[in-house]
Amino acid sequence: MRAEQLQLPLEDADIRHNRNVRGVYRDKNAHHAVVYKIGKTRISFVELKKGRLVTRSLPDIKFFGVRQFERIEYPVDRAVKNFLAHGGGVSEAARRALLSAVKT
Repeated sequence: MRAEQLQLPLEDADIRHNRNVRGVYRDKNAHHAVVYKIGKTRISFVELKKGRLVTRSLPDIKFFGVRQFERIEYPVDRAVKNFLAHGGGVSEAARRALLSAVKT
C-alpha cells in the first residue's frame, strides 16, 4: 500500500502500512468510533450512536477530512466492552468487528 493513498495526519504515519489498525477515535462532534480495519482507500469502523450499532465504512478523506476523526488514547478493550453493552443493541457484524479489534 502506498502512503499517499491515505490522507492520514502525519502523526499517524505509523498506521499507514498497517491494514489491521485498531484504535479508538473521536470526531469533531465528540462521537466515538472503534476502527477495526484500514483498507487501501476506506476506513471501517463501528460508531457509538443512538440505536443499534452497525459497521460503517468511509473513504479516508471523509473520515479524516470531513468528519475529522482523530485517534485518542483510550484502551481498545474497554471501548469494545462499552460498545458491546450498548443499550440500543449491536448487530452481529458489528459484534464480530468489535471483537476482531481486541484480538492480538
